[in-house]
Amino acid sequence: MIMQELTNAARNFQYDYIYIDAFFLAIWIGFLIYYKKWATLKAGILFGLCVYFIDAIWWWNMPAGANYPEGTYIREYIIGGVQMPHPLGEYFLLKFGADFMMTLSYSLFAFAWFWIIFENFEKKNIKEIILFTGLYFGSWMATPFLSFWLPIDDRLVETVRHMDTQIFIWIVNVFIGYAVLSLVYGTDKFNSKNPKIIGYVFVIGCLQSFFMEFPLFISGIRPTGVEFLIYEIFFLVNQGAPYIYIIYDKIIPIITERIKKKPEVLK
Repeated sequence: MIMQELTNAARNFQYDYIYIDAFFLAIWIGFLIYYKKWATLKAGILFGLCVYFIDAIWWWNMPAGANYPEGTYIREYIIGGVQMPHPLGEYFLLKFGADFMMTLSYSLFAFAWFWIIFENFEKKNIKEIILFTGLYFGSWMATPFLSFWLPIDDRLVETVRHMDTQIFIWIVNVFIGYAVLSLVYGTDKFNSKNPKIIGYVFVIGCLQSFFMEFPLFISGIRPTGVEFLIYEIFFLVNQGAPYIYIIYDKIIPIITERIKKKPEVLK
């Protein structure tokens, strides 16, 4: 049963979940703008486009594998009782709403929160951490229950992600990511030895996964057991968290510095 849950991650929610999520996203973006979190917004948008490509385009068009009937793809939707077809035709906007919520909106929340937490690793701005964490987690906790209580659009969205061909890659990616992180911050090879960062990134990755999965689990939107919740907490985001931190701490500063120097070279 646990393998069935892991390899066929499902969600069942009402379509107005998407509208309510968009409402909280607008509030979230408003706070980011008010606090001038421009780099944070850019990170959310950039990663959002990457996640959209993977989920809404690549997985949507990739066959699920030999274990499934012909014509089954990794990402599948049934909206309002209608199996979303290939090609979508008149159903494009209907599917795009679900895609937007699960990829772009997710990323603008999740990766922006990552950036805020990373920024405050050294600054230790506890008030800012509490503010954005409370807004982030509070929004995601409220959304499923408001969707149940408000009769805005009760069309059922059933979506599944067939991960038979991907789950091994996910697990290996976590170990590779933390091996790389340990090399960068657990040794002196890159003049940035700080073993605390390894544990810090792992905890942040687990927290971000919990913020996403716990509201789905407790509301019944994710029709799975506690074992699936535990697996997702450890593996869902941690397959990317080490790379995100390295991008934040190493790669972006290098790119920024080179961009600043470029006008001087042109002179």
